[in-house]
Amino acid sequence: MAACRDGGVLLLLLAAGCLHARGTAEAPAVVSVELEGVTAVDPDELRDKLATRASDRFTWGDARLLDPDALEFDRRRVLAFYRERGYYRAEVDPLEVKPDGDGRVIVHLRVREGEPVRVARVDVPGLDAAPEAAARAGKLSLEPGKVFTWAAFDEGRSQLQAALAGTGYATGTVTQSARVHAAEGTADVTYRVEAGPRFRFGGVSVSGTAEVPQEKVQAQAARSVTPGDWYDEARLERVQARVLELGVFGAVRVQRGEPDLEAGAMPVLVSVREAPFHTIRLGPGIGFDPSRTELKLQGAWIHRNWLGGLRQLRLDARGGYAWLPDPVSPIRQGVVGTLGAEFTQPAVIGNTVDFTIKVELEKSIEQAYESYSEKLRIGTPLRPAPRWTIFPSYNIEVYQLSNVTEGSGATIPEVQNCPSQVCVLSYLEQRISWDLRDNPLVTTSGLYASLRVQEGFHLGSVGYDYVGILPEVRYFQPLGGSSVLAARLRVGAIVPLGESGPAPVVALYTAGGSGGMRGYGAERLSPMVQQEDGTWVPTGGNGMIEGSVELRRGLGGQLVGALFLDVGNVSSSSGSGSAWTEVLDLSKLQAAIGIGIRYRTPFGPFRADLACRLPNDFSAGVPFEQRFPAVPGDSGHHEPIVAFHLTLGEAY
Repeated sequence: MAACRDGGVLLLLLAAGCLHARGTAEAPAVVSVELEGVTAVDPDELRDKLATRASDRFTWGDARLLDPDALEFDRRRVLAFYRERGYYRAEVDPLEVKPDGDGRVIVHLRVREGEPVRVARVDVPGLDAAPEAAARAGKLSLEPGKVFTWAAFDEGRSQLQAALAGTGYATGTVTQSARVHAAEGTADVTYRVEAGPRFRFGGVSVSGTAEVPQEKVQAQAARSVTPGDWYDEARLERVQARVLELGVFGAVRVQRGEPDLEAGAMPVLVSVREAPFHTIRLGPGIGFDPSRTELKLQGAWIHRNWLGGLRQLRLDARGGYAWLPDPVSPIRQGVVGTLGAEFTQPAVIGNTVDFTIKVELEKSIEQAYESYSEKLRIGTPLRPAPRWTIFPSYNIEVYQLSNVTEGSGATIPEVQNCPSQVCVLSYLEQRISWDLRDNPLVTTSGLYASLRVQEGFHLGSVGYDYVGILPEVRYFQPLGGSSVLAARLRVGAIVPLGESGPAPVVALYTAGGSGGMRGYGAERLSPMVQQEDGTWVPTGGNGMIEGSVELRRGLGGQLVGALFLDVGNVSSSSGSGSAWTEVLDLSKLQAAIGIGIRYRTPFGPFRADLACRLPNDFSAGVPFEQRFPAVPGDSGHHEPIVAFHLTLGEAY
């Protein structure tokens, strides 16, 4: 526990060193902005509206000096802030400046909020002329009895405008007005609707193409827009997403054209700008984990219109050198690398189903073995909607193992299903994902859900019969200011079929590492075997669970801090089919708390995390190292309690 405490203190000292901001007597530094009486609104959101701000808390941050002229303007900003939220009777005292040592001051703000203004009446004249829009709009964001806020006032107009545009009334307008009686605490709201004529979708015209046939763009747009359907403004965004899916345009703009009043038709205009078809990427990389260090050079060549027809060819190469666990005292080390080629033929079935084939050769060094492998994937990806991806495929993977770990005087049992140390996996796979995130690299809100199912079978005399399933859910909730609450859960199981016995080691689950349960190094949360030299080596299990809750908060500039709680477990690799019950045994669940810091870059955040595992046994007289839950299948090995991870990209 001392190691955990000392490691946490070290990271706190490195990541959160306080800045002793100082100015002068004439221009003191603001060290804090205190708020009194602020209960009905978000204090952090209110602080963000002020020109007077506290100096950064970190050694690399700014010392912000007091501007006396800004104090009165800040008082007016606070009054406007409260009015936007319905508090028309709020009162704000002049901001008070209090000394806090040489060249330092604290700014104090006192508010008397009062009672908010509430809506007394809402009138929507003219909506009866568009009954379809009235049904689509439903209940407005402002209704009698609710607090009158500018955001809800504007949202009501947006609701009505969207309802008109979504039911064919493309040229309809909504004019909003309100009379606020601050003394009485009431407001009367009016939304005046001019519906206009109702339109259907007309034809789709395309401009801006050079090498890409316009027919390809029109066919892609036709997946979301059908001439003759009632006009719906929201479908224009779907058309834009569909056209961008082609992968050859740097910009796409979709808008309605000039309405044909006589025909009652609204044409759709698609303007595009073609991007370069060739892309070359090359760069070095480094990976650091408590159980693996790797230097690598990687590159890719991509052609998005190879041989025409929007066929795509991608070539990838990665080479490097890996040390397990590190260059100082390696247990394994050697050259690693991957060569891959992937070809995609769009629209093999209608305009919705593509065809892809991928070939990959790999030289790998794992903790339990080394291998050469050849992999083939043939799939038919489709995107039925912009946020949905469905990818069925057939896969075959062949691994030639070498330097397999010897445990207790015998080869690890999982290699028994790999004759002559050759493992073959032949399986069908279905991947389904639903992505509602605002940004996949730096996510601040949204939901991501996926499901992967595999059905393994023999290919002649080789292969393994099993069913594998791996669902995953991620959720991101903004908390105001620069804070985000992130959560993830994934559960996997491999169920052997018939008398298949234990799964090959290359198919089993392991957990831990920078993208999983961070209380362990990569693959170290796993059943283990002990080598003759006394070291423990992970072999994997047929069940796995990993979960995480993380609070992320901006620290100023490009820096983000994080507090997290990770949990995880991996079951044994027996062929009993009990993966679900064993991995979901909460008494065996591993847990770790941690702190991290991120630096945002154009390629994603550069991340450092320090995690400390938590005990689950607090009985008197139990030795410290036995207070932690044991990993299924081991003989009481003891992993380090603290793990440090350095990598690029968020954990999820």
